[in-house]
Amino acid sequence: MATELCNTPVACLLVYSCLLLVSLLGCLFLVAVMYIHYQHRRFAHIPSPKMDGFFVGHAVRFQEYKKRDQPIVEVLLDMANECGPVYVMFIFWLHSVTVLHPDGVKELLSFDSPHRKPSRTYSAFKEVFGARFLGGGLISQRDPIKHGKRRAMFTPMFKQKYLVTLVDQFNASADLLIEKLSHKADGKTEIAMLDELDRTTLDVIGKVAFGMDLNSTLDENAPFNKAVGRSLDGLSENLYSPLEKYNMLPAARKSHQEVRDAINFLRETGRRCIEGKLQKLRNNEELHDDIFTHILRETYQNGAEEIEMEDLVDEFVTLFFAGQETTSNLLGFCLLELGNHPEVMHRVRTEVDAVMGDNDQLKSSDVGKLGYMMQVLKETLRLWSPVSGTLRELAHDIEVKGYKIPKGAVVGVTSHMAKMEEYFPDPMKFDPDRFMAGANIMEYTYFPFSSGTRSCIGKQFALIEARVLLARLLHKFTFDLVPGQGYGILDQVTLKPKGRCRNYLSLVE
Repeated sequence: MATELCNTPVACLLVYSCLLLVSLLGCLFLVAVMYIHYQHRRFAHIPSPKMDGFFVGHAVRFQEYKKRDQPIVEVLLDMANECGPVYVMFIFWLHSVTVLHPDGVKELLSFDSPHRKPSRTYSAFKEVFGARFLGGGLISQRDPIKHGKRRAMFTPMFKQKYLVTLVDQFNASADLLIEKLSHKADGKTEIAMLDELDRTTLDVIGKVAFGMDLNSTLDENAPFNKAVGRSLDGLSENLYSPLEKYNMLPAARKSHQEVRDAINFLRETGRRCIEGKLQKLRNNEELHDDIFTHILRETYQNGAEEIEMEDLVDEFVTLFFAGQETTSNLLGFCLLELGNHPEVMHRVRTEVDAVMGDNDQLKSSDVGKLGYMMQVLKETLRLWSPVSGTLRELAHDIEVKGYKIPKGAVVGVTSHMAKMEEYFPDPMKFDPDRFMAGANIMEYTYFPFSSGTRSCIGKQFALIEARVLLARLLHKFTFDLVPGQGYGILDQVTLKPKGRCRNYLSLVE
């Protein structure tokens, strides 16, 4: 047949090129089939939900949940109801074993765990649509030695002794937010509290980490605020739709460029900030006492190992990413729960009024007196943790509940284990008394800030900031939820209230 078509040398070349291409595609198809079959056989001893097809695995189910605006964590919990606490799922040729059992969580997240974050997932944080985003920062750094050294530099600035000195700045940021909201607190104007909290927490991290005045609270169109939002949108696409970066349609290319421009704006802002601090250090000029100033002093004045500029910029972007949305999302969910549980709201407000009295600001010595509020925040994190879980690539075989999970497998755990009946009775009930003093919480069933060497370094920062902002808001305003919001969740890297926690505010009499 090929000979009959080869009337000319050009025709022959075209025919044989087509045959070669078909043969190559056939070989690639065969390799793909064999590899997927190998993966299925490799994990055949582990329960798995019914697949949507040999090639797609469970991808269709994830897309169906996404269309209904249901977060990935709900897929994981529904699969656990089908298969038990250990199961494997497949997205095309990729596998992931989910472990919803304390023994597995301990193996993966304990301080001596040798298991690393998997490259296939965390590479999405390093670079987005061709632009360096978090690079080798604390979140995306996989090398345990490099991560350990960098974390050790940041740790002193996230200890209680230093964090209590930040309460004045938390109060100052609360002052701006309260001033703004007071003009809208007429009891009938809808206010999306999540958006307001997003902007305020962005201002907080800018000031206490870098000495920057971003003015996001009062200027809703502040360039930095918009750049953070667009960058996180791009990260969400990059993480949940990994093939999107290959989309060459004009609309997609325009969107990708907008994300790159936003990321480059953030990184250039960070670079200018760091260079300005370094110049002042060299000239022995006075510097604002913030987290990054401490890091630079340790690096360039006290003989610590120097860090490349782009690595410093990685940490600049990482601190904004990790330090802003998680706190605002926590407070958004908290106000949502308080609005739906007036008896809890009353107890929290009574505690706040008792602690603050006639004072307009919350003193650092009073933060620890908000014990019931802390229970409320912990219970909010149990039900609505902004970070849904984490993944590890196994350094060696492990066994959980009688199932052997082989070396090299990617294993995920989710903080929403705390919604499971076997660990928390009546799990969907909002009950802050679960966390009263002396409560018996089973280890490795509740880990909203992760655990081990990769736990959130800013845990105490977030909880102190959250208490100050919430206390100040409850001392000044009454909150009434706009009806019909429900408990819908938006999954955009972090989890947030779908209704954006819309409230009617009134001034406390």
